[in-house]
Amino acid sequence: MKLKNIFFIAFFIILYSCASLPSASTTLTQEVIDEASDMHSLNKSLIQRIFTEKKKQVSFFIEKTYTPTLIKKYEALLPDTLNYKKELPNIIQGIVPVIMQKKDSLLTIIDNQEQKLMKQLDDSYNEYSKAASSLQNLVNSAVKVKTTEENVLKTVDKLTGNKINFQKIESNLDSILAKSSTFFSKLNTIEKTLK
Repeated sequence: MKLKNIFFIAFFIILYSCASLPSASTTLTQEVIDEASDMHSLNKSLIQRIFTEKKKQVSFFIEKTYTPTLIKKYEALLPDTLNYKKELPNIIQGIVPVIMQKKDSLLTIIDNQEQKLMKQLDDSYNEYSKAASSLQNLVNSAVKVKTTEENVLKTVDKLTGNKINFQKIESNLDSILAKSSTFFSKLNTIEKTLK
């Protein structure tokens, strides 16, 4: 959610601080969106590798440390009179389920952590994608408006031979709007006084 807000704020600042948006802004924002998508895939791949390595370490620990320690523990419990060669298959059958249960328990914990982290990563990326899509639409619209404005001005310039000063017209319109709002404000005050 924070990433989404930061993304919008940054682009709105850029959007409103510039006098106009260049046409390349559309391409640039799309490249940023594509780069973020690639980064999301890379992050997921990295997380999968990390957790695969953790699973390998658990398996190695079970085979090389836990199993020999457990066998020694069971050996200490067995009486000296027991024929190990004859009873070894029975002993292994008793030990293997305990070992597998411990291994499965540890791997389940790791799997749950991986799934939780992947979900958080996907949720965060989905929020970013929504924000980026909205931003892309805004930039596309702004660029279209700018392009249309430029085309209209070029057409008017061709028709009038550069006789119309659009900046002066805009300034006059702003002045008229300011005066009319003052006039309507005064008119509103008079109306309230009359009532």
